This record gives sequence, structure tokens and C-alpha cells, in this order.
Amino acid sequence: MTGTQQDRPLVTFALFAFNQEKYIHAAVEGALAQTYEPLEIILSDDCSTDRTFEIMQEMVANYDGPHRLVLRRNSPNLGLIEHVNLVFGIASAEYIVAAAGDDVSVPHRVEKLFSCFEEMPLLIHSDCACMDERGRSLPYGKPKTDIEDRNLLDICRSRALYLGATGAWHKDLVRMFGPITQLDTYEDLVLGYRAALAGRVAYVDEALVRYRVGTGTTSEEPEQHLRRAKAIQVRKAALGSLRQRKSDTLKHAPDRHDLLRLIERQICVESAVIQFRTDMKSFILHYSYRWPVVSYLARAATGRMMRAVSLSQR
Repeated sequence: MTGTQQDRPLVTFALFAFNQEKYIHAAVEGALAQTYEPLEIILSDDCSTDRTFEIMQEMVANYDGPHRLVLRRNSPNLGLIEHVNLVFGIASAEYIVAAAGDDVSVPHRVEKLFSCFEEMPLLIHSDCACMDERGRSLPYGKPKTDIEDRNLLDICRSRALYLGATGAWHKDLVRMFGPITQLDTYEDLVLGYRAALAGRVAYVDEALVRYRVGTGTTSEEPEQHLRRAKAIQVRKAALGSLRQRKSDTLKHAPDRHDLLRLIERQICVESAVIQFRTDMKSFILHYSYRWPVVSYLARAATGRMMRAVSLSQR
């Protein structure tokens, strides 16, 4: 390590893995190849039932490089949010660069993100390059969500804030707001809102992650049933994030009644849609007469009709 590198802050690179034996070798290679120093690399497995952890063990045993490695495994399985909360607690550095076990970080990813540290953002995210299950580059990317440029009144209701696979977090995201308590959601929906609420988001306009698409779990269930189950899962994650955002707003900006009203309205809508899809009797009893729900369903029906008309005219 050079004198200049010794003067730089320690950064934690946290790789989250679960049942990704087909992809974990490439993901760990990307972590170990990082050029930034000093670097702590946490390889954290959420009690995989395949060979994911064993592959990580083998790679750590054969590693002879400059980075500090921490290999660990949850027992029992914690699930995504509790896994993220745990890593926030054990990371040695103030900044945590997050990575998934099926994606690959480019070697200079941490180095490039470090260039933003002087601005003290709570969240840094970047562009990505998409690849398929076999690692072949795809001719398209993920659209940038512009969280750093959007209005909080839009962000507080949104189901897309930034691509979580590209994120780096400051520990103040937990110090200021506490651990994430809503477990049925995704960390990017919570941490993105927290950083935006504090006005501390940075973006690097460079593809620093090779993002693998099409690696969701497979099933022999009918496709229509899977689509319905996925739609309900997305709604539940959105509902969890909204409840967390309400709690975080009350803690960090209790005078933002405009945000709280919009979040409450969206909680009502998401709850109603879940009931509509899973328990029609409960939907009719509790939600069918509520104005936010009636308004949402009217807009949704109008949108479907407009799309149908557009398709019929082609």
C-alpha cells in the first residue's frame, strides 16, 4: 500500500449471497479484484442450501492479496432485510459498497465511488451494464431513475428509486433512522428514500456493475399463477417500504405533513390492491368506498382501456 493509499479511509465491500452457486465465483472474483485500498471485504451467505458458501470458502482459502477478508454465514436464514441490518452492524468502515451474489463489480468500482466521498452522501449509486445468465453482454441497460433529481413528493410514493445492485451506503442511514423494521420489502426502497429525505444522494454516470438479468427462481407452476404471485409480492414490498417511509419521516422530518399525507394515501391504495387480489370480501368491506382507492381504480381502468384502444388501432 502506498503512502497515499494509507491516508484514505477504510471502505467495506459487502457481498450478499444466497443460493447462487452458478454465479458466486464471478461475483467473488469481482470483489477480490477491487483496486481500492484499504478495503474490507465481507462475504456474507444467508444460509444457502447449495454450494454457495463452500465456493466462497475455497476462494478465501486461496486468496493472497492486500484486502482484509471476512467470511461469514447466517444460521438460520435471516432474509434480505435482516441480513442487510446485520451487515450494517458488523462492517468496520463508514461506507459499505453493496454487491449481490449474481452480479459482478468492475475492478475500479470502489475506487470510482470513493471520488464522491468528500460530498458525504448517504447513498451513492451508478450506472450498470446488463448481462444474461451466461454472462453475455446485453444490448440494453437499466434505465436511470434519477432519484437525486426527483421531487420528494414523487419519491415518497415511488416503487423505483435506484438500482440496488449499484448502491453504496453510509452508516448514517442506520444511525439517523435506526435499523429497517419492515422485513417484507427491499432495502433500496427504504435506503433510497432515507437518503433522499436527508438530501444526500450522489450518482456516478459509469457502468460499475455487470447486472445479471433473468436469474430469478424457476418453478413448474403455471405462468399465470406465477405472474399473479409476483404481482402480489411486488405490492407487499411496496406496502412494507411505505410503512417504513412513514416511520422514517416521522423520525427525521415530522413537520413534513405533505409527505406523510401522500404516504398514508399510498398505503391505503397498496393495501386495497392486495386485498382486491387476495380477499375480495375484505376489499369490499374495508376499501371499496374509500376515495383514494376509487380514484386509483378509475385511473387504472382508464389506462387499460386506452392501451386496448391503441392496440386495436395498430
